[in-house]
Amino acid sequence: MHPDRWQRLCDALSALARAPQHHPNLIAECLAHQAARATGGHRAFVLLMTRNRVLPRNLQNEPIQGWTPIHRYSPPASPEYQKLIGELMRRRSPINELPSSVAIARSAGRLRVLLRPELIGERRWEETPTGELMALLGSGDRMLGGLPLGDTVEVIIGVDRPLGAPEFVEEDRAQLARFFERCGPYLMRILISHGLLPHQNPLTPRERECHELLLDALTESEIAEVMGLTPRSAHQYVARVYQKLGINSRAQLISEWLIAGQLFEAMMPFDLDHRLANVEGLRSAESTQTSTPA
Repeated sequence: MHPDRWQRLCDALSALARAPQHHPNLIAECLAHQAARATGGHRAFVLLMTRNRVLPRNLQNEPIQGWTPIHRYSPPASPEYQKLIGELMRRRSPINELPSSVAIARSAGRLRVLLRPELIGERRWEETPTGELMALLGSGDRMLGGLPLGDTVEVIIGVDRPLGAPEFVEEDRAQLARFFERCGPYLMRILISHGLLPHQNPLTPRERECHELLLDALTESEIAEVMGLTPRSAHQYVARVYQKLGINSRAQLISEWLIAGQLFEAMMPFDLDHRLANVEGLRSAESTQTSTPA
C-alpha cells in the first residue's frame, strides 16, 4: 500500500475514534465523512439495508432480491436532493429501477466494493437516474461498498468524487475495503442502535431516542422529561428497549456497547468478492491466502 494511502486511512480512523461514541447518529455521520477522507472522495453516505424473505422461485423477478434500504446517513444537501432521496427511501419500487442499487443488492453476502463499470456497465453516470441525483451534489463518480453483518442486514458505504476529478480505480476499491474492516466497533454500534443484530428486534425512532438517552446515563425520570413522557410511559419505553435488544438491564446495555468490537471480530474473516482476493492489508484476504493449501 502506498504510504499516502496508509496515512489517509490512519487519519480517518483516528478521527473516527474521537467521535462521541455514545451518540450512534454522530458515529454514522462521522463514519461517512471519514470514508470519503480515507478514499479521496468529497462526500459519502452510509446506508443500512435489510432483507425480507423472497421465495427462491421469485428471485429472478425481484431485482433487489428482497433488500430494502431503511436508514441513510449523509452530509447536508440541498432541499431538492433531500426530497428526492426521501421519496426513494419511502418507495421501494424506484430502487428496483436504479442499476447501481440492483448491482449492490444482487452482490450481497460478501465484502465487496463496486466501481462504475460494475454498477452501471458502459454507461456514464449522467445517463442514469443516479447520475441526475449525483449532479445535484456536484459529484462526477461514485463507488459503492457493502458488508454483510448477518443474513438479513448489510451496511453500504457510497463515496463520491467531484465533477472533473479522476474516477475511482482499483487502489480506491482496496482502500474502501480496508476501511470497512477497520470500522468494526462503529458499524456494530450503529446496528445495535437500530436493533438489527441477529438476536435483536428493530427499534422504532422513539425507542432509538430512548436507547441513546440510556447510553447517556440519564435516569428514567430524566428520560421522561427529555422525551415529554409520563414516568410510567418512560419506564415502558425502557423496558421495550431492553426486550428488543435482548438484554435485562442498563449494565448489559453498556456492556454490549463496549464489546461491539469483539462482536465484529467474531464475524471475521468475511467472504470476499473475487476482486478483493489479493488486496494487501485486508485481513479477510490474508486469512483466505493463509488457509489455502499450497
